[in-house]
Amino acid sequence: MRGPFLLLSFLLGCTVAVVPLAAQPDTLILAHDDLQALPDAMEDPTAVMDGYEPLNATLGGDSVRNCQGYGCSGWVEDHYPNGQLKHRGFYNEGQLLIYKNFHTDGTLEREFKALDNVKSLMRTYHANGQLRSETKYVHGQAVEYVDHYSNGQVRYAEEKHRTEPYYLRMDLFRPDGSPISTLHVVEKRTATFEQSEFWPDGHVRCKGQARYNPNRMDTQRIGTWTYFDVQGRPRFEEAYVDGKVHEVKPLLAITP
Repeated sequence: MRGPFLLLSFLLGCTVAVVPLAAQPDTLILAHDDLQALPDAMEDPTAVMDGYEPLNATLGGDSVRNCQGYGCSGWVEDHYPNGQLKHRGFYNEGQLLIYKNFHTDGTLEREFKALDNVKSLMRTYHANGQLRSETKYVHGQAVEYVDHYSNGQVRYAEEKHRTEPYYLRMDLFRPDGSPISTLHVVEKRTATFEQSEFWPDGHVRCKGQARYNPNRMDTQRIGTWTYFDVQGRPRFEEAYVDGKVHEVKPLLAITP
């Protein structure tokens, strides 16, 4: 479960896209010819078991589970029809504090636990046992999230600013571990970011800086952005003023 948050504008085929959404669709940060780079075949066909999430008070769940007419307290277990353990959680007045869910074959599907009075952690797992996702929470709000392919490679990673409505990091990777696009804060004081997008072979496609504008509640490109061909040679530069292209400077002559 990831808390709603105002997202930064991010790369879309080396152009800026405003993304006022509560969750970051992968396709919004992929290059146009990389939209099929993250096939669904890499994901488990097994449905994610999230039916217990409304009972998780730490993450905002307000449902209550009753045991013999009263809110459950202490450890409670659920089992599949074949007797295999499905869920084991510690409840307080009907709401979950700590729990683990399991796939039908007994492998761990997810686990949630409090690290202290402020921080908590959720991990989910693929059916093959590989880590699917890891989310770190502070006061019930997701601040760090990492998603993995079923082969173990990191698929997507993000980190949110603890007090401001923008991300400190947003990185997307291919199944082989090579980057598709990256965003990292380089100066917190001015909310300035370095953004890059990559060709499938790993060469940089374009790179430059952007700055978060609190009045517009999105980011604008600043300074000079450089674009490269598939061999890594710089093709042209764009100079930005007030978030718009002010000048385009060719760097490499186009040859047949």
